[in-house]
Amino acid sequence: SGYLCVICVLLSTNPFLSLFIFNPYFEIYMKKFIFLLLLCLCVPGYSVAQSNVSLVDTVTCQRPLLHISRGVETHMNMLFNTGLVADISQNGFIQMTARMNYLKWELKGKIDDDFSFHFRQSLTKSALSATTDKAVLSVDYANLSWMVNRKFSLTFGKQLLCLGGYEFWMSGYKVKEFSLFNDYMNNYGTGFTAQLRLNDCRSLSFQVVNSKTGDDDETFCYGRPEGIEASKIPLLATVNYERFSPSREWQLRYSFSLGQQAAHHGMFYFTSGHVLRRNALLAYLDINFSYEGIDHKGLVSQTPVIIDRTPVTARHAYYFSTIFNVDYRFSPHWNVFLKGIYEQGGVASRNAYYMRGTYFHEWQAQLCAEFYPKPKLDLKFYLLTQCRQRYINHRVIENNADNWNCQRLVCGVVYAIPVF
Repeated sequence: SGYLCVICVLLSTNPFLSLFIFNPYFEIYMKKFIFLLLLCLCVPGYSVAQSNVSLVDTVTCQRPLLHISRGVETHMNMLFNTGLVADISQNGFIQMTARMNYLKWELKGKIDDDFSFHFRQSLTKSALSATTDKAVLSVDYANLSWMVNRKFSLTFGKQLLCLGGYEFWMSGYKVKEFSLFNDYMNNYGTGFTAQLRLNDCRSLSFQVVNSKTGDDDETFCYGRPEGIEASKIPLLATVNYERFSPSREWQLRYSFSLGQQAAHHGMFYFTSGHVLRRNALLAYLDINFSYEGIDHKGLVSQTPVIIDRTPVTARHAYYFSTIFNVDYRFSPHWNVFLKGIYEQGGVASRNAYYMRGTYFHEWQAQLCAEFYPKPKLDLKFYLLTQCRQRYINHRVIENNADNWNCQRLVCGVVYAIPVF
């Protein structure tokens, strides 16, 4: 695992990955890669169902499945997060607002011992239909899982991406403020996943989903750059490896993803999560890297580079993120966590008016106290303070963009409700 971390750090400063991503034969490589994944689906294995985690599967209050007909069992959950948010910048107080951060409902169950289903919708997202998979953008899950045998399963439909970071896949009940890396990417895709278990402590997953939900004007902040043709195979293929210790005290999870965004322009993701659980302590370290032929997150493209020029989406963009978090549940009613994040974004090869180099460095710190009035309920009140500091690299930015910092104070409540 140490070698993978070193590789990720090297990739964040190495522009030569573009020699592969922008190779004229990239589309051929993509087809071969996806073909190999399809062959892997024929290998027997065991279902881990890591893309079907329920809103309340990782918390305390769970109820047995409700029998609604012969062989069919189901349960419904709801989750909401609301709070009072105050923002302050280096120029002074900005505003204070009450927000509904998210409101979600889900239906999860099984038809029999071989088939299960999972549906979830967010009521705080857009209700418009996506142009690629035709599903409403607010739908997170809409999938059917088939346990082919005790050692092999398939999942079809819209599902969570099989990425490796712990912040990415943990329940939304526990995360208050995400990193930029996870906050500015598509977390769900329509496709299929094969899941297998190598032994009691190791599992392997293969996934192929759409690399985008809408057309290029919706996907990229300033649209697809001129002169670049649209992709004929807009897919994202992922290999995910997960390992537990026999005592389940620590967990490692790594994933590699390769996808196409446009003709001869693709993206590469390496994400990793390292988790330690011991009694009341939970700690994790995520190391993530992405190389995007066309800036998908848009953070580099939206950095003010040149004034009085028509903005265009950057190409050859890369992002690197390190996330460290420590939770300590020192009593049944109280939990505290400290979270630190370092992120950077830049351009690996000059294009349009974007010069090669790192464009920004951002540091973020979060401190949160959580109060559980009744430990047997998934209800908690929290007070969170967040500090962010961004440094602009003026050697690659022609205008005099300023460094900035901001602080956020949030007082809120989260409730995960098992309806039935």
